[in-house]
Amino acid sequence: MTPVQKDEGSGYEYFGMSLNFAIAILLFGAGGWFLDGWLHTVPLFAIVGAFVGGFAGFMSIYYRVKRDTAAKGGEGRRRGGE
Repeated sequence: MTPVQKDEGSGYEYFGMSLNFAIAILLFGAGGWFLDGWLHTVPLFAIVGAFVGGFAGFMSIYYRVKRDTAAKGGEGRRRGGE
């Protein structure tokens, strides 16, 4: 596989991460919305669920990027005169 072919699929990985983030927010928000309907409360649990989903989605992206960076040997921005 040439380097050009290898880079063609990298965009799909980022799209998958963004889709994972959005679905986490929607699912947790929907779960909170159903819980609000069941308990007859204001949309407290829907808002909390959306924030929990956002946090879960962010942490998923964070650990994925951390794992991918470690797999590439820790390549990244160099500091100082290195």
